[in-house]
Amino acid sequence: MPLALGVCRDARIVYANAALLALLGLPREEVLGGGYELLSARHAPLLADRYARRRRGEPVPDTYETVLRTPRGERRVELSISLHGEDTVMLVRDLSDRMAHRQLLQRVATLGASLPGIHSEEEVLRRVFEGLAELELSYGYLVPDAERVWLGHAFVATGAAAGEERLTGQHLVDVPGRWTPMLEQAWREGAAYGEDFAWEAARFVGLDWAERVSTHLRRVGPLRAVCVRIDLEGLPRALLLVAAEWLREEELPSLRLFAAQVSAALEAARTISRLSTRNTALAALNRLAEVAATAPEPRAFFEPGTREIVDLLRCASVLLYLHREETQELELVWSHGSPEDLVGLYQRCPVANTMSGQVMETGMPRVLHIEDFPEPVREHMRRSGRASVVMVPLQARSRMVGVLVTTFRQHRQLSALELETLQAMCAHFAAAIESHRLLQEVRGRAEELARAQGELKHAQAQLVEHERLVALGELSAVVAHEVRNPLGAIFNAVATLRRFLEPTAPAHTLVTIVAEEANRLNRIVDDLLDFARPTAPLFQPVPLEQLLQDAVRTATSGESRVHVEWALEPDVPPIPVDERMMRQAFLNLALNAVQAMPQGGTLRVRARRWLEQPGAVVEFSDTGFGIPPELRERLFKPFFTTKATGTGLGLANVKRTLDAHSGRIDIDSPPGGGTTFRLMLPLAVEPAASRAG
Repeated sequence: MPLALGVCRDARIVYANAALLALLGLPREEVLGGGYELLSARHAPLLADRYARRRRGEPVPDTYETVLRTPRGERRVELSISLHGEDTVMLVRDLSDRMAHRQLLQRVATLGASLPGIHSEEEVLRRVFEGLAELELSYGYLVPDAERVWLGHAFVATGAAAGEERLTGQHLVDVPGRWTPMLEQAWREGAAYGEDFAWEAARFVGLDWAERVSTHLRRVGPLRAVCVRIDLEGLPRALLLVAAEWLREEELPSLRLFAAQVSAALEAARTISRLSTRNTALAALNRLAEVAATAPEPRAFFEPGTREIVDLLRCASVLLYLHREETQELELVWSHGSPEDLVGLYQRCPVANTMSGQVMETGMPRVLHIEDFPEPVREHMRRSGRASVVMVPLQARSRMVGVLVTTFRQHRQLSALELETLQAMCAHFAAAIESHRLLQEVRGRAEELARAQGELKHAQAQLVEHERLVALGELSAVVAHEVRNPLGAIFNAVATLRRFLEPTAPAHTLVTIVAEEANRLNRIVDDLLDFARPTAPLFQPVPLEQLLQDAVRTATSGESRVHVEWALEPDVPPIPVDERMMRQAFLNLALNAVQAMPQGGTLRVRARRWLEQPGAVVEFSDTGFGIPPELRERLFKPFFTTKATGTGLGLANVKRTLDAHSGRIDIDSPPGGGTTFRLMLPLAVEPAASRAG
């Protein structure tokens, strides 16, 4: 607005420029020749008195405020008086806008005074942003980061939008910019004034956007800016820039005071928040330690552990990578809040030449932003809405276990307490993982030791069995030689006696008894030789149905009181067996079942698939009196029998046959009677050398 100018001589107005006439709202002829009452009827005596005193050379103020009478009412103005000979020159400045601006700055101060007592830094900043927006003050909240300055939040007042409604209002910007002279001065000295905001803004956005930003702001009109520094704990934290057409350098103290109010409120909120966060962190660590102590395995700990981290840091996602030493890779073993497509892309990461690998190598956490990553990682982060990443090593004592990664949707710098708490939480993760690894290692060694001990016992048993069989074989050869020679004579004598005796002769019965006992003795010798000198099995896939039918038919021949029930399932696969040995084993079990039912009964034969592993299960069940529990452990011992005419080698041969076929045999004999022998035959036969250990 042009400066209003008037000249007085002898207390009368002799000159008034157009600006003064417009301000008074009077034509020139009514002003010229008039007195001070034209300017202000209320203050006319004061003006006349000061005029007289000034003419006498008395000291009076050169500049003071008064009220000017206008057609629109009284307006506050500033008068600047100077003497030039007989004339008094008056410069009149309209203070109406300045009063409005002073009231606006007073409301800014009131906003600053309302901030103490807020319990969180985020709430303090939210209240500041909303308050400045209500006052229609365009502002930007900037956070310096080494070489860059991040514009984190901004508000564009209606007057600064140049008619573009989409620009007005609050904006979460979160974009980097460059240092400008005004920003550098404010960061260094605490406050700075900028006469040309458009020039500063163009420097901030860089060459790509400078022309567009500058053109827009020139359309708005001349904008000036004041930038003040927000301090926290005695250190610079952020910059608050306010832009308006009416701002002058003299507004610096008012806005600097507001920055001090904001800084004090932030510091108080941080203290309160720190105490609350510390309590929250301690509670979270206690819960985490409790879960880690009771988790049966690490994965049971991952879900509650990552949830505690998300609740504490308000992060977008948590990813847990474990180090695979054999491949020198980091493998993703758990994720919370991550998009599935990114989980697939980053399932495995090499340790060498990667940021996560550097975290492992240095053992130090890192806070990284989207600009710190190369493509295509940067594009993946942009697509998933991630702006910052925090990587913390998982270290158990001197061993690096892996890396825990947290991501944030906005640029985030963790406080020292947050970082300390996160590292403590990661220590729990690392301890749980390492404890499980050590436990698995101990269990593996214990199992290996138990297996080695079992193999040793098995080898010792086989050695004892081998030595016993060698001795038995030598004894059997001697017995067979010494017994078979007399048996040959007995058989010849029996044959001769039968030729001489009539069938009705009284001695014929005695000869028959001698012949039967001689045959039984010969069978014993055969069984003894078979047991003492086993042959190596020849395996071929054989359907079990035919072997079972042959064995049962032979065992039940002439036994009319024994009823046979069959339960042969059709899906039983052919099993690799030695046909002769397995037929004899089935025959021995069938004979054993028939002999257990002297008064007759039911023999049930069943064959089905083995559910535990590929193979078949064969069962022989009888309805006899059963087997007492104290005898079951001895049934498969050589020469143990409960029959008056048994050799005690039948079941021993069955057990040996099952061992040779990598199978096993169980006995089920309930107290009510009846016995079931259950044979498990695998499809894959383990080599004899492997079974021997």
